[in-house]
Amino acid sequence: MSSKPHKAAFFPLCQTGGQRWGKTLSACLALLLLPITSALANSASEQIEQAVSQYLEALIELEAQRQGWQDLNHNLNITPLTDSSGFPPCSQPVRVTQTSGQPSPLERLRLEVRCPDSPGWSLLVSTQQNLFLPVLVTATTVDRGQPLEAGHLKWQRINISRAQRGFMVREDEVIGLSARRRLRTDQVLNPSLLSEAAAVRRGQQVRILARQHGIEASTLGEALADGQPGDIIRVRNLSSDKVIQAQVLGPALVTSTW
Repeated sequence: MSSKPHKAAFFPLCQTGGQRWGKTLSACLALLLLPITSALANSASEQIEQAVSQYLEALIELEAQRQGWQDLNHNLNITPLTDSSGFPPCSQPVRVTQTSGQPSPLERLRLEVRCPDSPGWSLLVSTQQNLFLPVLVTATTVDRGQPLEAGHLKWQRINISRAQRGFMVREDEVIGLSARRRLRTDQVLNPSLLSEAAAVRRGQQVRILARQHGIEASTLGEALADGQPGDIIRVRNLSSDKVIQAQVLGPALVTSTW
């Protein structure tokens, strides 16, 4: 039926804040169940398109506010699955409902559109929403295990409806994490690509702490593997050249396991 560009409209009812989110969410979901005003439409097909567009825009705005998305743009593709050419204009606001499941603006939806005062005035439509949002991508190549810094990041607008592996929009949730594998320039970042930065990295000089019978001693060693706190890794004692098993305690600090 249509494919029109839109900028996300804002609905005051859907504004959120702190502890009031639960009540606001209920109010916003109720909004999506209300009849859609279609007084400006002249034909049944125009009423259907207008009602579905309003429903989708409310759904998109609700998700944008819930996720904290900024500067979101979108376009809508609405495809009737039933012929509406024989329908007269509806004299009441057209109703739009989701046929099943929890509606998500990132997924293809199947909606029912009906006129409350006309039995048989009902049809199904399929919709696809394309949402365009600035997300974080790599500004440079990032090696495996390398912690990400601000200089590694830049913003790029993408169609998040097609980002099946996810995306990230908060720099504070990315900076300091390490790449699980080598990342190419302009790669869209998602949680599966990143992990907590290793407390100990392979080749790094570490302090080996040893405790036995109340006596504590330390010496220097070389980590032979990356490790997070609690991990057991191999460490070379630089004094004896002996390789030992050691548990990672924190940044550049391990303890022998014997």
